[in-house]
Amino acid sequence: MDLSILIDLGLIVVAATIFGYIARLLKQPSLLAYILAGIVLGPIGLGALGYSFQGVRIGISNMQDIRILSELGIAFLLFSVGVEIDIRKFLGMGKIAAMGATLQVVLTIGTVMLFSLLFPGIISFEQSVFLGVILSFSSTMVVVKLLGDSYQINTLHGRLLIGFLLMQDLLVILAIPLLQDIETALSPAFLPLVVVKVAVLVAAAAVINRHILPRMFRFSLNYQEEFYLAALSSCFIFIGLAILMNLPIAIGAFIGGLALSTLPYNTEIFNKIRGLRDFFVILFFVSLGMQLTPSFAAVPFALIAFIIATVLVIKPVIYYFITLFSGYGSRISVMVALGLANISEFSLIVAQMGFDPTSPATSVLSEGLFSLTILTITVSMVLAPYLMGAQNGVNRAFDKAARHLPKKIKRKRFTAKLSSLENTPSKLCNHILILGGGTMGSNIAKALYKHYPTLVLDQDSEVVYSCMRQGIKASYCDAEETNELEKANPKEAKLVILAIPNIKASLKTLRFVKKANKNTPVFARAHYYKDALKLYEAGADFVCMPHVIGGNVFLKEISKFLESGKLATIANLENEYMEYLKQKAKEERQHLEF
Repeated sequence: MDLSILIDLGLIVVAATIFGYIARLLKQPSLLAYILAGIVLGPIGLGALGYSFQGVRIGISNMQDIRILSELGIAFLLFSVGVEIDIRKFLGMGKIAAMGATLQVVLTIGTVMLFSLLFPGIISFEQSVFLGVILSFSSTMVVVKLLGDSYQINTLHGRLLIGFLLMQDLLVILAIPLLQDIETALSPAFLPLVVVKVAVLVAAAAVINRHILPRMFRFSLNYQEEFYLAALSSCFIFIGLAILMNLPIAIGAFIGGLALSTLPYNTEIFNKIRGLRDFFVILFFVSLGMQLTPSFAAVPFALIAFIIATVLVIKPVIYYFITLFSGYGSRISVMVALGLANISEFSLIVAQMGFDPTSPATSVLSEGLFSLTILTITVSMVLAPYLMGAQNGVNRAFDKAARHLPKKIKRKRFTAKLSSLENTPSKLCNHILILGGGTMGSNIAKALYKHYPTLVLDQDSEVVYSCMRQGIKASYCDAEETNELEKANPKEAKLVILAIPNIKASLKTLRFVKKANKNTPVFARAHYYKDALKLYEAGADFVCMPHVIGGNVFLKEISKFLESGKLATIANLENEYMEYLKQKAKEERQHLEF
């Protein structure tokens, strides 16, 4: 019995666990830990030493199988992204995403091709095409994970980032077949064929979403195992359809996720597949580190410097100006630019198309260039959390530089989109300031705004527009950006309510408010006990933990019943709650019937 794949998986999981613990102790990103684990297990780590124990080689022996499993990691991540996304919210970004991403990809490929012409002998023209495509795309996997970890997926810059990334992923559909056979790709029938394939896959998703998925999940909802299997089956069905149409499996998985995103059970589906997704994602990052070899050292320094400049300077600058000229302001533009200063997991597929390890001499990419590509992808992914974390510092530098520009340039042309989201009244005083207009924040605002002057601040443009439509004053604001928060005059507020889920942003806002006026009452929410303790220590006057309060009320009613044998009668609350449930159940039935 061949147990090599089992041993390989065991080594990967153990190495990832060890390096994960080390990363946590050093307060470093988990992505870095997994990539370093792969380097240790790969050809420049244990693989180079050739250790063996009782005839079993200590190192990864089934690299091809691991690559296939890691591709499933990409597919599962994009499937979960599709499930979580409210596609209607991102349709508003369609124009800028389509035009901006296409322009950036064309300009980046053109820059690399221009480099090959200006410096002949370093890389060939055909290599420049491959390298340009590799450097053009940014990592949906990394950016979505970082946005999700920081509760920023539904922010304005989060939507722009995902819009650009999704458009890039669609462009991969064109790039991969083109690079597989350039002569065939140049034929007039190529582009229409690819468009037809994508259209057929989307149409299949729409049909399955309308006629099959609602009934399947409604039946399996009461059976946990069947519900879990139904979610996995949906993913693999669309992966299979993508394979039949000769499309990347990740694209099929993403479209499959979108088909499930409109179901009322999409949150449960996302939670069910999260564990399996994380396992395959870890395999992907570990396998990325395992593909590094020392041969990249033979690549000319000029090419290395150019590749670094393209990823960290040229591509972000292109996105910065695209976003800025679209009217989203300098701050949002910097966030988008830094978020896209990395290379995509799909670039690995392109790189592997250009290099055949069994026949390096006939490959488009040399072994050194292929290894350099893997190293660049790895380093860009490792740097991604640090670059996105440096947004505030970069923005402060841009703000200082912008002071020397004419006011007309600063305010009008480059901030047109933001102007429609800014609705902060002047001379605010004795008002209620709510940061975070999600479910909790919006309910609080609805109850208060008719009786007290109320202002809601949120990073989600849809939340801001929703509040405006209901007559609630709202404005776009990043809770971690004190310059924007200062416009809302929190030091003279009657009450500040922190309803944002991000504890880091809550603490920063709380300290800012208390520094401006220590007597301003601040109410906050927390999910974990340690977060509640931090908020109290930072000066919060009241911290609400909804799940704890709900549990305590539940226990209180249970105790009353056990002591008296009588059920509590809260007529008004019970009637309102029952009406609410009836309305929601009716909406759910209508959706399932549709």
